[in-house]
Formats: sequence, structure tokens, C-alpha cells
Amino acid sequence: MKGGITRKIEETVKALDEGQLKKALYLTEGYEKLSRQHQFVEEAARVCLANKDNGEVCQQAIKGARNRVQDTITLAIDDTSLEGLEEYLSPEKLGEEPKEAQPTSEKTDEELFEECEECHVAVAAARVAEICAERPEEAGDACKVISEKLEDENTEPAEWIRAMVETAEQAQGEAGEQMTAAVTELTDYLERRDSPILKELDKEAEVETPSPE
Repeated sequence: MKGGITRKIEETVKALDEGQLKKALYLTEGYEKLSRQHQFVEEAARVCLANKDNGEVCQQAIKGARNRVQDTITLAIDDTSLEGLEEYLSPEKLGEEPKEAQPTSEKTDEELFEECEECHVAVAAARVAEICAERPEEAGDACKVISEKLEDENTEPAEWIRAMVETAEQAQGEAGEQMTAAVTELTDYLERRDSPILKELDKEAEVETPSPE
């Protein structure tokens, strides 16, 4: 029987073959031994979020991540030589070769992520979905809302936030509290950035709320 980590990597490759970025992120999240694979998938996700109107660029990014993750299986299972082993033991590559399809930038990954509002929305949505899976009794039917959005790749950030708020309001107990905390943290971040996403939500709320006579 194959080890748990190897099986996780194989499942991640399969998810990427099927274009399931969210599933690939879930499979590699929280495992120290899968940090490299998670980084590959995360990079592809950021490229896709930055190129929502260019499916070809997104597909190329997913394909690149899939091949890089697959290479880690090959090294672990099939390759009995020591060639290239140092690369996998050290946290960073020893050579000077730049990463594929990465634009030249002086900003760190943390800075780029901090500026990516859609990335923060996606992380919060993933957290709410995770709480749904961890506490189904408390979440109940509330999770149908977020599940429907997860199945729709065209969901806009404002729609994600509305779905998260609705899910948190319907959930009970600890699940509801954790969801509310995730939404609050996201909202605080967007308010600090004076985000157009929140402005869009405010405009929609004004339209939905009838004016007093």
C-alpha cells in the first residue's frame, strides 16, 4: 500500500488534471511534507485569479503545477539516483534558474498575496466550506449556499461574500461563530484597503433596501 503522503500527491495530480484547483489546495493544505506541492498549486491559483478572462493562461498555469507536483512523485517512487536530491532537501533551489511563468517582480509572495483581494475572498470562502465539513450538525442546511457557489467557477467576489454572510447567519453554535469570525476578518481586510468589492456590496444593499416614504 502506498504511503499517505504519496497518495495525497497522486490525488492532487488527479484534481489538477480535472482542473479542480480548490480540491488540490485542500489536499495539500496543512501538511508540512506537502508544502512544496501546495506552493505549486497556490501559484497556479493566483495566476488563474489574475487572469479570470483568459482561460488559456489559467489552463497553462494548472498544467505547469500538475507537472511539477507529478515530478515530486517520480522522485519519491521511481528515481533511485541521488541526482537533484539537494533541491528537495533545501527550502529553496540551489541554482539561479527562475521559476516557470513567473513575472519579474521585486515584491515577495506575502506582499503579492496581501494585495490580492480576490485571493483573500477565496481563502475565506475555503475556510467557511471547511467549517461546513468539520461541523455538519451545527452548519446544517446553511452550507447549501456556499456549496452552490463552490460548484460555480464564475462566482464573483461580491457573490462569495454574500454567500458567506448568509451561511454564517444560518449556521448554529461554534460553526456559526467560526464562520462569522472568518467573514469579519475578510471584511476588516477589505475595509483597510477601501476595496471596490465592498463598495459594490454597499450599492447593491442600497438598491435592495426600499427608501422610507
